[in-house]
Amino acid sequence: MSASSKAIASAFLALGVWLAAVVNAGAIDFYEIQIYPTETTPPGILSLELHSNSVTSATGREAHAQLNPYQIHETLEATYGLTPHIEIGQYLATAKLSNGDYEYAGARTKCHFGIRATDLWPVRLGGNLELDYMRRAAEEQPLTLEMRPIVETSLGRLLVIANLAFEKPFRGPGTHQGVTFAPSGQISYKLLPWLAPALEYYGDMGPLQELPAVQNQQHFVVPTLNFFLLPQMELNAGIGWGLTRASNGVFLKAILGWDFEVGRLM
Repeated sequence: MSASSKAIASAFLALGVWLAAVVNAGAIDFYEIQIYPTETTPPGILSLELHSNSVTSATGREAHAQLNPYQIHETLEATYGLTPHIEIGQYLATAKLSNGDYEYAGARTKCHFGIRATDLWPVRLGGNLELDYMRRAAEEQPLTLEMRPIVETSLGRLLVIANLAFEKPFRGPGTHQGVTFAPSGQISYKLLPWLAPALEYYGDMGPLQELPAVQNQQHFVVPTLNFFLLPQMELNAGIGWGLTRASNGVFLKAILGWDFEVGRLM
């Protein structure tokens, strides 16, 4: 590893340790359990994805309060490739809520971009801007802006991605707490041309201005399988386990996607 690579890696490690020491509890987003790469949808391609996520168990009072066991979340995502490095997308979220009713939960709009690696920067960089406008019956904080820097690097068949999401709620009980931090990431290995096992991580550490109680934060590890059976198809499935009192449960996640060629707008 070059000196510049070591410096960059050390900086991100220091940032992660610092953030872990200054944030409080929160809740991860069960409508969209996904790691964003720097790669975007090619121009003229419409990608449709179905996100299916459900909490199967949550032990302990804190986990029950934060995870809403037995809810089922189904989200349809439509993403269109605008340029070689920019895509736009729209989400329609539905959920079977705790009252047993299956309902429309809200919508989201995103702009996702990526920047190619260069000789000076051995990592690929990108970002995602997303505005969430959800129903109060489905989400405590119905209007939220997410800013998600993306860092990605690869070594042979090994791929490492970090998503450092910062979220600002504008409505709901968390509005006065300011910006929250929800990191996530993935390490995957292309074992076969059609299969890449991965270990994903998702967390929500809460508002940056408050000191943490680690056991009240949410941290999940998610062993997953990524299948590449057809060029136009995406298939991802995994099981998540909570690591703290606030997240000591199990959830299931799956993403099924299909690409359609619809033509370029510009």
